[in-house]
Amino acid sequence: MGAERITVGEVSAGEAAGRSVDLPIVDILTGRGFITGKSGSGKSNSASVIAEKLLDQGYGLLAVDIDGEYYGLKEEYEILHVGADEECDLQVSVEHAEKLASLALEQGVPIILDVSSFLDERDARELLKEVAKQLFAKEKKVKQPFLMLVEEVHEYIPEGGGMDECGRMLVKVGKRGRKHGLGIIGISQRPADVKKDFITQCDWLLWHRLTWSNDTKVAGRILGSEYSDKVEELGDGECFMMSDFEESLRQVQMERKRTFDAGATPGWTTSSDRS
Repeated sequence: MGAERITVGEVSAGEAAGRSVDLPIVDILTGRGFITGKSGSGKSNSASVIAEKLLDQGYGLLAVDIDGEYYGLKEEYEILHVGADEECDLQVSVEHAEKLASLALEQGVPIILDVSSFLDERDARELLKEVAKQLFAKEKKVKQPFLMLVEEVHEYIPEGGGMDECGRMLVKVGKRGRKHGLGIIGISQRPADVKKDFITQCDWLLWHRLTWSNDTKVAGRILGSEYSDKVEELGDGECFMMSDFEESLRQVQMERKRTFDAGATPGWTTSSDRS
């Protein structure tokens, strides 16, 4: 697995324009990632593209879904949709956390955890905390590379205010999960609201279009001051990709996800569409 890679897009500017962009699977599965951009910029599309590519290769993941972004994965993949209402494949609560972690790691079942289906947000957060805790504990023994994708991560790991047990557990996964094989991707449209310690510890980051000054300042602080303005000018599905494993910063046009998403942003095409 160490040398395997997934193609997620192509360079869209500079001397390398048109060159395919490949990411190392092991670093994505076990590392710390951050995907950000304003609503409609393509951040959730990018997360879905990465999820699809990993699922294509048979790797496991758990997507913490806030707005039904990942339900479309069921069109092409055997993925278990769990939550609190009847539309889910399986209705779950906190006592099912250990079973969900076992299904994910020991049986290789990809999972969508639909937190939007819970009437009480506290129940959803308690379940997510326990699932993350069980995944972390089991990975010490199983050591099966596995990825958590967490939408609206600023709700769990906020920059301002206190952080509850759920947030602290996700931070623990980010800091210590890698050596056990457990990775995390945090996704947010408001980087200014995400705890900076989480962002700065990420191995790879995708910065889609941002326009609020507080958010563009964060981009400038992480990428370089000149990017405070550049990040406002990115097209749909385009991002600045920064990674430790490539030691590079590239302007990238991400592929468009294959599976359905009711919230998908139209307007950009894959390289095959353009040719």
